[in-house]
Amino acid sequence: MRMDSLLAAAIAVIALAAMPRLAVSAPAPRPALKNPSDTAGPGSAAVTRVILLGTDGGPRAYPARAEPGNLLVVDGIPYLIDAGPGIERQIALAGFKLGGIRTIFITHHHIDHDGGLPALMSMTWFDAAWDDRTPPPVQIYGPPATQFLAGAALDYLGVSERIFRAGVPALPPAGATFQAHDIHVNGEFYRDSRVTATAVENTHFHFKSGSPATGQDISFSYRFDTPHGSVVFTGDTGPSQAVTELARNAAVLVSEVCLCDSPAAVHPTDTSATGKRTAAAMDKEEDFHMRNEHLTPEDVGRLAAAAHVKVVILTHFVPGDGKADPTRFTAGVMKYFSGTVVPGKDLLEYDIR
Repeated sequence: MRMDSLLAAAIAVIALAAMPRLAVSAPAPRPALKNPSDTAGPGSAAVTRVILLGTDGGPRAYPARAEPGNLLVVDGIPYLIDAGPGIERQIALAGFKLGGIRTIFITHHHIDHDGGLPALMSMTWFDAAWDDRTPPPVQIYGPPATQFLAGAALDYLGVSERIFRAGVPALPPAGATFQAHDIHVNGEFYRDSRVTATAVENTHFHFKSGSPATGQDISFSYRFDTPHGSVVFTGDTGPSQAVTELARNAAVLVSEVCLCDSPAAVHPTDTSATGKRTAAAMDKEEDFHMRNEHLTPEDVGRLAAAAHVKVVILTHFVPGDGKADPTRFTAGVMKYFSGTVVPGKDLLEYDIR
């Protein structure tokens, strides 16, 4: 090699060594997906865990918060409470496999609480269809019309199911993967070796005087008694003595919260030429609903204090766009409740031991 070439090569090596190195961060590890068999063994401490999957008070699509949904994980076994749109992704982000969710509870039939059922059921069937094992059906509990909605979700899935099974005839039918149950009465409605579930009708569907109620639509609040303590999910409700009694001495109250004193600020009227609200009556009716059939921070504080709960976790934020200072929600609760108040966010986890 010529001397000038050697010199040039040496200069290049020295220059390269002197250049600052780029810092390359390793990607953050994804949580390991959990199945009951993965977490229910000796390595899982005796614990009840509340995981907030989605904390928006919908139905709205916001980047800051997903639609409503929660996991109650008792000694490693997950139970799903509500299934808002996009729930299957939130379950995965929480580190659980869809096939690990074997029991689902729906508080009421508004689309922000049950709109994720079709996708969740579809993906759960698809995952299970390729498994050599045949797990027992997923149990779905909720107010009247839960069976209807589960059937409608299977009808929706039926188109894809037909196409999949045409190519792979050995795939099992989707209908055998699920069993839906309508809850018609207050009181205990579910029990297994880990939890006892109790329902009470709340006041979310207490339509104003003179308005036609369907007579069949019920909104429930749920209490889950576990070996480590009781957890109450208000779902959507207005002030309710029945919910207060349900929450009596609970370890955790997972409560909706709404800055409902000014519904116009929650759902501002669009006065543009294409979006103008057409009836003042609609605003009046919405005002009644927001003020009487949801819980303000002060309502939550009074409920928690009267029920003597230990911890309040706030969820189902209205407005749910993430722009409101969290203290606007917590301050009103703490006017009346002296215990711990946790402003929830998506994927927040809280343990009871």
